[in-house]
Order: sequence, then structure tokens, then C-alpha cells
Amino acid sequence: MKETSKIKFFKGLSRVLLKPIFGPPWPFAVQRVWFKLMASATILPKGVTITAVKMASLNADLIHYKNALMAEKSAEKVVLYLHGGAYCICAPKTHRSLTTNLAKKTRAKVFVPDYRLAPEHTFPAGIDDCLASYQWLLSEGYRAHNISLAGDSAGGGLVMATAQRIRDLNIPQPCALVLISPWSDLTLSQLNKVNDKLDPLLRWSNLKAGVQAYLQGQNPSHPLASSALAELDNLPPMLIQVGSEEILLEDAHKLHKQAQRYQNDCTLSVYQDGWHVFQLQAGLLDMSDRAINEIDQFIEKCMSENISCHQITQ
Repeated sequence: MKETSKIKFFKGLSRVLLKPIFGPPWPFAVQRVWFKLMASATILPKGVTITAVKMASLNADLIHYKNALMAEKSAEKVVLYLHGGAYCICAPKTHRSLTTNLAKKTRAKVFVPDYRLAPEHTFPAGIDDCLASYQWLLSEGYRAHNISLAGDSAGGGLVMATAQRIRDLNIPQPCALVLISPWSDLTLSQLNKVNDKLDPLLRWSNLKAGVQAYLQGQNPSHPLASSALAELDNLPPMLIQVGSEEILLEDAHKLHKQAQRYQNDCTLSVYQDGWHVFQLQAGLLDMSDRAINEIDQFIEKCMSENISCHQITQ
């Protein structure tokens, strides 16, 4: 099947099987079950192993490819991956199509913590869990300069919040921040400006529900909730990947501009015809594989040298 046909197929699949269930009127319990059920059909790449581990008090996936566990901890490449789901749904299992391919390509240990979700646990509980996961990695002997923080959608928001907390606490910083379709503005400033019919997955209604459940009346402009409005100085280099057909496209641009404003090293890659977290189709779609390759190259570069802020259109 040609790439263009594959893109149409996966968009259509998302519109039929995911978008109608992702958000109201469905309760979060139903959404969680449905997304885990859909993830059960994931075909994992050969050579990848998934192990259940504890990161402090959190359950987590540890994903590695073949001999990636052979090095000493102080020399191992590590990715701490924070899954998306509007702060209310999804889990390490729902993102294995992405995280396993990321582990295979980067040859890194990929840790995916099962952080607490709203509405049972509100802001900043998830951020506290992600920070605790990072501190656990350091306590286990992994070196900060070999660790990258990565996440998609709300997980991208958690990456930025965790990075700010690490900076403010003077904890050794990770080498890179990887942000896939990041949700960086919980004020929903684009709500009445962008029609969500174009996006094959996201609806404004489910983002509104996510904000209400996660913040429960707290200020959406808080820097740990909306990183596009935060002070982004003295943070590790950032890679932002976003699709051209998603309602969070402007969030990615706003975050990129804010990083530039604070002179932070930041790369913005806009993938034409891409949709929200199309990287989940890694191993099946060339565009998704290119995005994973870009992440791998970015992490490698950040581990060895500084990069400058620029924008790439794919």
C-alpha cells in the first residue's frame, strides 16, 4: 500500500474507532477501557522486551531492545516517557506501539511510569509522580546527561512541567526534552478559532473535559499547567514534533516561540498531513518512522553537543 493510502487509512481508523469515544459524553472509565482494548491489537517490533518495574511507588514499563541492558547504568541511554491522554485516560500499555519502536530505534532503556490520572488525582499529582520517577532514575545510578524526557500530548505538558520543577529544585537536568504534539496551553486559547473537524483524533470537547477534571478550578495559566506561558530559561534542548492537521498545532508554535523568547535551544518539526500523535503508527507508516528517526538523532546530538534553535518543515 502506498504511503498516501496508508495515511488515509490510519486517519479514517482514528475517526471511526477513537475520536467518537475520546471525550464526552463517555465517562473516563469507559474511555480508559476502550483505549486499552484498542491497544491490545498492537504489533510489537521483534527483539523488544517489556518488563514491569517499580519507579519509587509507581508501576512502570521498562522497555528495551535486545542487548540494551548490557551497559553499566552510569553509561546507559535512558528515555523517561510520559504518555498522553488529556491527563485523564491512557496508560503505559496504550502507548506501546510508540514506546517499543522508540526503544528499538534509540537502543535506550525506555521507562514509562503509570502516573496518577484525573479526576481522581488533580493537578499537580501527575507532575509530582513524573518528578519522582526522574529522581528515582538518578537514585538508581543513571546519569542525568544520559536521560531524555519525552512525552506526547498531555505527556508533553508533563515533560515541560517536570523540566521546570527539576530546574527550580537545582536537580541535575536531563540532556533533552522531546515533545510530541504537546498540549502546552490549557487556557484553550484556540477553542473558538480552530474547527476540530480536521483533526482525526482530538475534539475541543474532550480537551475542555480534561482541563476541568485535571485543574478543577485552578488557574489554567499556571506555568506548570501551560508551559507556553511559562518562563523557559535554562532548560535542556527541546524537540517539538506536531502534525499539520491537529488542533494543537498552534500550541506547538506557541511553545516554540516561548522557548525562543527565553533563548532556549528548540527545534520545531511540522509534519505535513500528520495528525495528533501519528508516531503511534511507527513501524507501519513511513512518516511515523521518520519522526522516530528524528527523535533518535536529536537525542544523540543532545548527548554530545549543544544545538541551536531552528524550525524544520517536513
